[in-house]
Amino acid sequence: MDFQDIKNKINGPVFPIVTPFTEDFKIDYDKIKDYIDFLYDGGARIFHVMVHTSRFGLLDYFEMIKLNKTVATHIKLKYNDCIVIVAEPLYNSTAVSIEFAKNAENDGADVIGLIFMERYYFDSQIYEYFEAVANNCKIGLLIHEQQLNTIHGTKLMPFPIKVLNNIADIDNVVAIKEDAKEDDYTKKVVKILKDRISIIVSGGSKEQFMQFSHMGCQAYLVGVASFDPGIAINFYNSYLNDKTKNCWNIINKIERPFFEVSKKIGWHISLKSAMDILGIMSRIERPPLSKLPEKQHSEIKNILNKIGYGG
Repeated sequence: MDFQDIKNKINGPVFPIVTPFTEDFKIDYDKIKDYIDFLYDGGARIFHVMVHTSRFGLLDYFEMIKLNKTVATHIKLKYNDCIVIVAEPLYNSTAVSIEFAKNAENDGADVIGLIFMERYYFDSQIYEYFEAVANNCKIGLLIHEQQLNTIHGTKLMPFPIKVLNNIADIDNVVAIKEDAKEDDYTKKVVKILKDRISIIVSGGSKEQFMQFSHMGCQAYLVGVASFDPGIAINFYNSYLNDKTKNCWNIINKIERPFFEVSKKIGWHISLKSAMDILGIMSRIERPPLSKLPEKQHSEIKNILNKIGYGG
């Protein structure tokens, strides 16, 4: 696998895979394929199965394996110009991470995101985790970097910068999903990693990308483009052509208004409601996660109307 080629291709908008459920709370695999086609037809070329957006916390072991496989095989069999990033479980041993990486490699995925969820004790345990997976597979690795649990219970801490610096030198490591949500920390991450791996900012979508792209950040995780991929393509093309006025029009007229409502209610289930309203997939969730109650669902419908998605 050409890791440098993968790094070079991870730029611009990255599209998360939202997992749909049927009325009896089973994964709707056919709808996942339809959703991938919907995104591709709208311009998406980088697809990312993610532990939160893809509802891994609600899935069993075999469902996670099947979801990764469904996404990777559907895209790779149908399209030849895409990057596929899959995921591993939130909590598991390094041996399970290696198994997921090998399965993803066999399924044709380009990258697997690794998320370190064990409590932080030593720098070495984080590095050795990524190193062990890298030594046992030939697939690209993405660092899902977020606040770490510590030995002090509820206290969280950011990834040690020197550990990220060392992990980025592992050959398989091609990207990082920067998810600390602290601007000063993000600046440090971009500064030390931009020349070695692709940096995907998340949590603020287009506005966050505008903040860090001039520092060297290459990609961003989409938000509202999950229900209209053309938004992201329009935005990124405008960015590449120095049409910043159009970029900020999209942010101010579409992204910010939707975020103001959805973040108050809850991003993931608000996004599902928007997709339901627009006929993309049902807003049904698997318990204990619940779909939005009608009152909040109506708020999503109202904001969609205001930003130009009225029926």
